[in-house]
Amino acid sequence: MQYLSQRLASKPAGTGEGDPPAGTVAAQQRERLLDAAEGLIGERGCAGPSIEAIVKAARVSSVTFYEHFADKEACFVAAFDRAVVETGAVLHDAARGEGEWSARVRAALRALLETVAAQPARARLCLVDAQTGGPALCARYETALDAAAVRLRRGRLLDSAPRGLPETVEEAAVGGIAWLLRQRVEAGRTDGIGELLPKLAEIALSPYMEAEGPRELRAKARPGTSNAEPLGARHAPVAEAGVEDA
Repeated sequence: MQYLSQRLASKPAGTGEGDPPAGTVAAQQRERLLDAAEGLIGERGCAGPSIEAIVKAARVSSVTFYEHFADKEACFVAAFDRAVVETGAVLHDAARGEGEWSARVRAALRALLETVAAQPARARLCLVDAQTGGPALCARYETALDAAAVRLRRGRLLDSAPRGLPETVEEAAVGGIAWLLRQRVEAGRTDGIGELLPKLAEIALSPYMEAEGPRELRAKARPGTSNAEPLGARHAPVAEAGVEDA
């Protein structure tokens, strides 16, 4: 422990001539640790990976781990936060080219499904193990759902939205979407998850579309295409933002 304390208090390496800047080295090490944690959680769940396994997969020392994170849960929380930020950016980019609010929501949901299909380990961290990985991680998960519900409340401003909607409509919609995604991710059935798009769009939009029934919503979710059309891979899932400009 004395050796570890001395190393933690020492000046970071990487300041010699020809070395990358110390800040760059530290950032790269941190990213490798987050990548390793995310991948191991995808294989074993939050209860499985040890710090020893994480540092081995990241190819860094235990000392380096503790330079970045106080403990294993702090590492998992940081991995979750990174996933939320990166996925939020993907959803925002997908939605901003659309016109109507409902079209932006559908575009964001499609991007979310593509992200889940492309990165199942990250999806497992965010949708499955975030709920069982410790109090801090669970709190982050709840915060992400709350933020998504707040964004969805903008549907109440639509002319088609009925008045007097219950206060819990958005929380129920976001929770239902998260539950459906979790079932597929937990079962390892992320291939073809795009088939959920019409159902997710119905859950998200139907409370605000008084003039449009569920059948019309399903038809509009993927105009001119098959509901089972496979999703293409995209960049980086649960996203905090959803549709930023919705």
